[in-house]
Amino acid sequence: MFAFFDGDNIGDTIKRSLLEGNVDSARETSKRITSSLKEIEIFIDNYPEIEIIIIGGDDLLIKYPEETYAYKLLEEIRAIFSENMNHQNTFSCGVGKSIEEAIQNLDKAKLFGKNQIFPYKDIK
Repeated sequence: MFAFFDGDNIGDTIKRSLLEGNVDSARETSKRITSSLKEIEIFIDNYPEIEIIIIGGDDLLIKYPEETYAYKLLEEIRAIFSENMNHQNTFSCGVGKSIEEAIQNLDKAKLFGKNQIFPYKDIK
């Protein structure tokens, strides 16, 4: 299984800060994103069956055995991101049996309101 996470409204948050001349705010958002991903990476290191494929910017793509698929784990990853962002930005997630399916489901998660894991119905 694959889970693809992407920060919600991160680009807009940074652009808005920069357009308002608030470089310090944009810099702080960037630092928080980096810190969030580092903390998530440390968290995932506790699960040797999970492979990080991409981690950077505000993106995370992981691969894990289908039999260990757990909604709680994915929610914990999202919570780490949100907490590190002072709950000002959230993390959407698309899940699939292939990378392509995970990307498509991430797009749906964002289309149907962001700040969620899609598809929810398939989660054990």
